Amino acid sequence: MPASLRWVSGNGWTTIRAAVFLCVLLPFLALAGGLFSPPGEHWPYVRDYLLRAYCTETLLVTLGAGAFAGALGIGLAWAVSMHDFRGRRFFDLALVLPLAIPPYIAAYTYEGLLGYTGVIQVFLRRHFELSLARLTTEIPAQAWAIWVFGVTLFPYVYLLTRAFLRHQSAALFENALLLGGSARLFWRVGLPLLWPSATAGVILVCLEVLNDFGVSSHYGLTTFTTAIFAAWFGMGDADTAIRLSLILLGLVFFTLLIRKALHNARRYHVVSSQEKWLSPHRLRGLPQAGVILFCSLVCLAGFLAPLLQMLHWLRLSWRGAFTADLGSALCYTLGVSGMAALLVMLAATGTANANRLFRSRLSTPLSQGATLGYAIPSAVLAIGIIGFFTGADLWLASRFPFLPERFLSMSSFLLVFAYGIRFFSIGYQSVEAGFAKIGRVYAEASRTLGRNVTATFFRVDLPMIRHAILGGSALVFIDILKELPLGLLLRPFNTETLGTMVYHFANNEALEETALPSLCIVLSGAAFLLLTQFWEKGEEKRVSGN
Repeated sequence: MPASLRWVSGNGWTTIRAAVFLCVLLPFLALAGGLFSPPGEHWPYVRDYLLRAYCTETLLVTLGAGAFAGALGIGLAWAVSMHDFRGRRFFDLALVLPLAIPPYIAAYTYEGLLGYTGVIQVFLRRHFELSLARLTTEIPAQAWAIWVFGVTLFPYVYLLTRAFLRHQSAALFENALLLGGSARLFWRVGLPLLWPSATAGVILVCLEVLNDFGVSSHYGLTTFTTAIFAAWFGMGDADTAIRLSLILLGLVFFTLLIRKALHNARRYHVVSSQEKWLSPHRLRGLPQAGVILFCSLVCLAGFLAPLLQMLHWLRLSWRGAFTADLGSALCYTLGVSGMAALLVMLAATGTANANRLFRSRLSTPLSQGATLGYAIPSAVLAIGIIGFFTGADLWLASRFPFLPERFLSMSSFLLVFAYGIRFFSIGYQSVEAGFAKIGRVYAEASRTLGRNVTATFFRVDLPMIRHAILGGSALVFIDILKELPLGLLLRPFNTETLGTMVYHFANNEALEETALPSLCIVLSGAAFLLLTQFWEKGEEKRVSGN
C-alpha cells in the first residue's frame, strides 16, 4: 500500500477517537455557556430556600442506597464464591437478574405488593383481620427508595466482588486459617482485600441513584433530578435547571474523586507466579440452610416478587393491554435502542483500537474524557444536548432556510446521540477488555506479513474479540431499555418509549396498565443478562482449558 494510504488508514482510527471525545464534550460546553446567562427569575428562591433540601435528600438517599447495596453485594459474593452449597450454580446466575428490573418499575410493583390495596395487605385483612396500614404509611419515603435501589442495584457490587474473588489466591486465606483466623476471616482478610472492587461497585450504585428520576418522583423525594425536571417543565425556567444541573455535576465529580482516593489508598498485587485459585468450602447442615435462605430472599425481593406482581397485573388487564400504542412504543424503543447500541459499539471499537495501536500523549485524556458520559446524570446530559442542538438548529435555519423548523432538536437523533454519550463507557470497557486478552502479537504478525492496520483488524482482531463486542452490545442494549430520564426529555412529540409509557401509566395511577410494557423491558433485559453470563462462563472455560 502506498505511504499516503497507510497514513490515512492509521489516522482514520485516531479520528474516530477524537470525534467521540468531541461529541461528549459538546453538551457540556453548552451547559457551561449557561453560567454566563442571567439567572432565571426562580433561581434566588431556589438558592435561598430549596437548595439545602435538595442536597440533604440527595445525599441521604445516595449514601443509604450505596451502603445497603454494598452490604448485600459483598455478602452474596462472599457466600457464592467462598462456599459450595446446593443451588450454588443457580444462585450464581439468578443473583444477576435484579439488574434487568429498572428501579422505577420495582418501585411501582412494590406499591402494588405492599400498598393498602396491594396483594399482601388485602390478603392479611381478608384472612387474618390484620391491618398494616399504619406501618406502610409511617415508613419514610426515603427508606422505601433506599430499599428499592438496594435490591435492584446490588448486582453491580456483587459482580465486581465475585470477579475479584474468583481470581484471588487461596494462599492468603489458607494462611489466615492456619494462624487461627477462621472466626474473623471475612473481617480481617476478606473485606480489606475486597475493598477496591467493592467500592467501585458502590460508586456505580451511587451514580445510578444520582441519575434516577422515576423512583424519586414516585416517592415524592426532592432530589436534584426531580428539581431539574420541576424547574424545566413546572417553572419553565431553563436557566435555573442549568444551574441545578451544574451543581449536580459537581456532586458527581466529587464522588468520582472519592472513588479515586479510595482506590489509590489500597492496592494489592500477587507476587508469586504459581498461584492456586480459591476453591469453595463445602457447607452442610444449618450453615448451608442459612446461605440458601439468604440468597433466596434476595432473589425474591430483587427479581421474583416484582416479576410476579407484573404478571398479576397482566392477568387483570390483559384484555386491553395489546394496543397499537404499545406496538408503536415497542418498535420505537427497539429501533432506537438497536441503533444507539450499534453506534456505541462502532465508536467504542474504533476508540479502543486507536488507543491500542496509536498511543500518544493525548490517548489517555481523550479516552477517559469520552467515558465520562456514564458518570453524568441523564437530566444533566439532556439539558446540555438540548441547549447545543437548539443553537445548532438556529444556525442551520439561518444558513439553509429550506430545512424544516427544528430539524435536529425535534427528531430522534437527539435521543440516539444522548444514548451514545451516556452508555459509550460500557461498550468501550468491554471492547478494551477483549483487546487486552489478545494483546498485540497477532496484529504485529499480520503487519509484518504486509497487511495494513484496517485489514488486520477485520481479518485478525475482529474474529478474536467478537464475544467481547457481542457482550458489550447486550449490556448497552439493556441499559438503554431501562433508561427513563433521557426518554422523557428528548423523545420527539407524540412518541413513547416503553419506559416513558410505564412512567405515564404509573403517574396517572393506572398501575395495572404498566404490566405489559414493564414485562417487555424486564424479560428482554433478563434474556440479554443471562446470555452475557453464559458467554462469560464459556470464555472462562475456554481460557482455563487452554
